[in-house]
Amino acid sequence: MQKNPLQSAKLLIGILLTLLAVVAHHFFPERRLDLSPTAKDAKFFLLQFNDPNSPQVNWVDMNKMHFTCDFTGSDPTKSCSFNYLLSKTSADQGVDLSRYRTLNLKLRYTGNAHYVRVSVRSFDSRFSTLKDGNSPKINTINLHPQDFLQPVQINLNEFTVPEWWITQYDLPRKYAQRDLSNSVALAIDFLGMPSGAKHEMQIDSIEFTGDWISAEYWYLGILSLWMAFGTVYAASQWLYLHRKHREQRKKIRDLVDTNVELRTQKEKYQRLSTIDALTRAMNRHGIEQFVESLRQKKMTVSVIVIDLDHFKMINDHRGHYVGDRVLQSVGEILATYTRSTDGLGRWGGEEFVLVCPGASLHDATELAEKLRLRIMETVFIPEDPLTVTASVGVATTQGTQVFEDAFRHADQALYEAKSRGRNCVVAATDDQLHSMSGTRKSAWALITGRFKLHG
Repeated sequence: MQKNPLQSAKLLIGILLTLLAVVAHHFFPERRLDLSPTAKDAKFFLLQFNDPNSPQVNWVDMNKMHFTCDFTGSDPTKSCSFNYLLSKTSADQGVDLSRYRTLNLKLRYTGNAHYVRVSVRSFDSRFSTLKDGNSPKINTINLHPQDFLQPVQINLNEFTVPEWWITQYDLPRKYAQRDLSNSVALAIDFLGMPSGAKHEMQIDSIEFTGDWISAEYWYLGILSLWMAFGTVYAASQWLYLHRKHREQRKKIRDLVDTNVELRTQKEKYQRLSTIDALTRAMNRHGIEQFVESLRQKKMTVSVIVIDLDHFKMINDHRGHYVGDRVLQSVGEILATYTRSTDGLGRWGGEEFVLVCPGASLHDATELAEKLRLRIMETVFIPEDPLTVTASVGVATTQGTQVFEDAFRHADQALYEAKSRGRNCVVAATDDQLHSMSGTRKSAWALITGRFKLHG
């Protein structure tokens, strides 16, 4: 199949655009959720317990999220917690953090805590209730204080659900997986403190970042576009080929119909080219073709040449219209007595030729006599009666002689019939005599020769 330059160009452009789209994903702006103290509707607080054994939590500078936690004289198993509310309108309606990829923390810590716990609470109506503040699922990760010597980037996939919480709420495995789809709060806790420890922390920034469209979805989208394009292209090509196939079939049918019509027309014109328009007998060309078709059969052929007597007088005295009617009637008479295997033709003017394959000279002579009598007995032009006679010459191919010789001798026999007074039949015989019937039955013609049709 020949390639379409336009299609090739489109394909190349599509490949280039795909490569650009793959690379462009790395330059897309990130989705960001900034939990700064100055953010609109920011809600954050320090969890303060009334229990005297709990640590004392105090703001140093609330606007900078700078606070201290004093465990002096407190139960070291208690926690000191900073909380940032993510829910805006209702405690059970939070933020979908699953659309983000990382949590970026930048904070300054002073103290000797064993670790700092960062957790995200997610409300799930299947097991969370507003009455139980601990029922929202805890997604947590523990960080070493040294991790905060530089900004920390936490992949959200690192968060896990602690076993104690799962056990406490007796949840099946399907509820025990990390879930950040409805996050209502973020908390930072100090745990595992030595007795009497004092801690200080300033949170410079809390930010969730992610792709507006994840790389997986982006590449899947590109692949889907190519698949859609391929499907549409394949469908369009199928429709195009189907349409072309139908067009080709129609063209073939049209060509077949045209060919049939042309063959019919050809046969028609071939018939017309071999048929005499006036008498509907074959013309000279038609007789020649008929004879040519017999050459390969190598069989005896008799030739009867018929010429109307004094036909010129009919044309001169009655006019050509009457002469044409006479010729038409003679043609009908000859056709009536002609076998389907014979060839009847108008040789020219008022002369007719009858070619009889397989007929002997005797049979051909009898047929010639019947034709002569029928013509003589016919009343032509009933409204103005006219009698017409005919002279006939008959010859048969003998030995190795060809059709042309038989025709020539039949023509000579016709000439002899004319010279004998017309309205008679003269036939060439083997013994160099011609039998004659009609008005001059006693006359004989000396036309010699043996005739045989061969290719």
